[in-house]
Amino acid sequence: MTSNDDKDRSLCEISKDHETSIISQLVDIGSEHNQQRHAKFLPFISRLQCLELKGGSTQLRRTSINAFDEGEYVALSYTWQHSESEDDHSGRYFVEDWDDKRLKPSAVRNCVFDRVLGYMRHAQVQFLWIDAHCICQDTRGVAACAIHDRCTHKRDALPAMDLVYQLSKHPVALLARPLQSKSELGLLKGILSGNFVYGSHPYRLPPAITVNKATAALRLLHEITRDLWWSRAWTFQENYRGGKEMRLLIRHDGSLERQKLQHQILFGDMPGELCIRSINFSKEATRLCLALDRVNLSPDDKSRIEHVKRAAGRYTELLPKSSAMTPTIVADIEKRGMEKPWDRLAIVANCCQYTTLLDYEALSKQGCSLSLSVLAMCLLNGEILDNSDSSPAPVASLTTSAFLERKLFKAFSAPEDDTKTLTFNKGCRLTDVELTAHGILAKGHLWKLGRVINTKTFGWKLPWINKPNGRLERDQRRRLLQLVYCLNDLEHFPLAERIDQYLADDAEFDASEDFGSFTEMYFHHMADELASAIEAGRKLRLGSIYNPTGQTEFYRAVFVWSGDDEYEYETECEDNDMSEYENVYEDEVQLPPAYAFTSAWFRNPGSETHDANDIDRHVSLEVSRKKSPYGDGFQHLRVRRWLLGLCFFEGCPRTEVVFPWPRALQACS
Repeated sequence: MTSNDDKDRSLCEISKDHETSIISQLVDIGSEHNQQRHAKFLPFISRLQCLELKGGSTQLRRTSINAFDEGEYVALSYTWQHSESEDDHSGRYFVEDWDDKRLKPSAVRNCVFDRVLGYMRHAQVQFLWIDAHCICQDTRGVAACAIHDRCTHKRDALPAMDLVYQLSKHPVALLARPLQSKSELGLLKGILSGNFVYGSHPYRLPPAITVNKATAALRLLHEITRDLWWSRAWTFQENYRGGKEMRLLIRHDGSLERQKLQHQILFGDMPGELCIRSINFSKEATRLCLALDRVNLSPDDKSRIEHVKRAAGRYTELLPKSSAMTPTIVADIEKRGMEKPWDRLAIVANCCQYTTLLDYEALSKQGCSLSLSVLAMCLLNGEILDNSDSSPAPVASLTTSAFLERKLFKAFSAPEDDTKTLTFNKGCRLTDVELTAHGILAKGHLWKLGRVINTKTFGWKLPWINKPNGRLERDQRRRLLQLVYCLNDLEHFPLAERIDQYLADDAEFDASEDFGSFTEMYFHHMADELASAIEAGRKLRLGSIYNPTGQTEFYRAVFVWSGDDEYEYETECEDNDMSEYENVYEDEVQLPPAYAFTSAWFRNPGSETHDANDIDRHVSLEVSRKKSPYGDGFQHLRVRRWLLGLCFFEGCPRTEVVFPWPRALQACS
């Protein structure tokens, strides 16, 4: 099997290498026979093989735990290759064999066991999961083998490895480079405490911090992130999926023990080791780098900044709130080393939580492009390309990951009450995707947008409500009731009735309870957004399901709108009075064509034996519409912007639409 690792090749070069266009290659790679269900074998997790010390300080026996119920185990993240800062000797520790229960000397470095078992004793954790011994390594080397237990065990284990780290309450990473001096520990303490950064975006250095001291801190970060652990793709996945529980262990000189214990909240109190929260390290390292970006530094220090951001950058600090994480995840994985480059597909799928995986063995045998295979997998799982062609710059000279960074849609708009904007953006994906020669086929609801309502003309006096219960706040409910009154006066009774029913349903919920479903949560966010828009006097636009026959449909949706004033219909409600609406509206004016496309897909949980690796997905876009020039009956849509709104599409079947390829990609051959 060849690697076909063309991550550094441009789209133009890849097209020439394969003597066909990029689009043709994407369609071929993404064809159904190359797709696999990215299901995780749950019994691997419910019967997770772990090790525990028994019979001596160097003897580890096998045991099985249900990791869904028992998170008290260490999931170890380390590199198989030893660092220059480590002793590479092994054999002092003995591990029970898979077959005959005999203890055999382990090939894992002694220092790895020394450190992780030291952490387990300190944290009083009984079980250890380490890939070298908890996944069968002695296999036939044939991925498709279904005869030998070892082969099937390893095949079941690899897709589910990310869950091992996600479910563990003690994911631990071993960094090899030790801290050696009081000055280094002092610098690291200052970094983790946030003392080197002042203000919010854009960050800057505090007046009390000199550039020299800040660059000394930067150089320490550079030294720490030069550790081999930061350079491997599998450890990237382990850190990413370990999330807020992941801890970094950094050895230190014994003379620093007393100084360390003065800052236990940052470093813990484990003898000989600093125990640092990975997300705190990444956050403060990123903030310092962003502050130093504003300072005139030497080229070497500028290079160190870029290295630290690549190795340990915190996405919530680096990325705009409107952006998708996917291009950065793909680029970060691509920059890291791995023994088998085609493993990149599985790692990207795990980190992005894709339900469709591509068959890397089949694609490799076909001689397909690895980088285009990653792009095709992203698109098949619903990632949205910006095909508006607002940026006509050619893309032929870009690598695939650079193309993804430039052309993936990055103008998402999370609801105001959603504090995890990047997580919201992660769920903004198309459903039922197919890659075709003409574009990306997807399913959802196409809306024709009609009347515009200017809520500035709503009176300041809010309607009285008798039952202020529910998840919505009292004034939110009253503002939405203003909208109901307005819609009734305009004789848009079905939409008014649906919103009124939503308010009645919401009043039955206990505000302290969690949402029972994605639908409940999403409707709440959208209702909150509409109420905020009304409070701010913003415009709303109504939508009806698009009917290609031209037949008039009643309104079923209302979107937050910001169109051109000359095209907008505005209400003329008497100020301060929402009780009467008779004869206060002009006739609806003719508006230019406008359309929206929405799609919602609730997470597929899978089965009793396999997790589907899925997430809740939602799309709400203003689009331009054009009838297919190919006579296939599909509506061709180009993305314009993100729209937030409340849609009631029950009883309306989804329709298939095509998002044409960006013209710059069509020109790339």
